[in-house]
Amino acid sequence: MSLSLFILGSLANENSSPYQLKKALLDVIPITISEGKFYYNFEALQKKGFIEPVETIQIVNRPNKTLYGITQEGRQFLEQEIYNSFKKVSKIEDLYISIYLLKFIDPAKAAFFLEETIKKEKKQWDEYKRAKDKEEFKERMESLDEKQQRAVQFISEHAFSQSEHNIYWMEKLLTFLKGFEE
Repeated sequence: MSLSLFILGSLANENSSPYQLKKALLDVIPITISEGKFYYNFEALQKKGFIEPVETIQIVNRPNKTLYGITQEGRQFLEQEIYNSFKKVSKIEDLYISIYLLKFIDPAKAAFFLEETIKKEKKQWDEYKRAKDKEEFKERMESLDEKQQRAVQFISEHAFSQSEHNIYWMEKLLTFLKGFEE
C-alpha cells in the first residue's frame, strides 16, 4: 500500500505523469521497485477513481504525455490510509512513505495511533517472553535434538532483537510526531 500512498501524496502536491512520479519516488526514498509493480499500483488507483487524467501534453515527434491528478475520493483515501499505516505498523520501514507524507494528516492523531500500536507490540513480545519461561515450552525444547534447540535459540534471539529494535524506532518516531509541528 505504501507505493499507492506515494502516488496519491505526490499527486496531492501537483499533477504529474507516471514516469515523473516513478523517478521522484526513486530519487526521494531508498527503495527498490519494479516498473511493473509501480504501473500496476498506478492503474489500480485510476480504476478505483482515486486519480484521473487532467491534461494531455502533445510534444512534436514524441508520444503524448498524460498528466494525472488526485480526486477528492483519492484525498480522503490518502488521509485514511496514512492513519491506518500508523495503526498497523510492525516494522518502521513500512512507515517510510507515511512519514514522508505527514503534511497531509494531523501528526498528533498519528502519534495517538502509533502509541497504541507500540503498547500492543510491547504486550505481544512480553507474552512471548513469558511463554518461553513456562514449563510447557521447556518440555517442547527438550523433545528437540541439540541442533534443533540451537536453531530455535538462534531464531528466538533474532526475533527478540528485531522486536526491541523496531520498538526503539517506533518510540523515536513517536517523539518525532509529537514534535513535528513545533
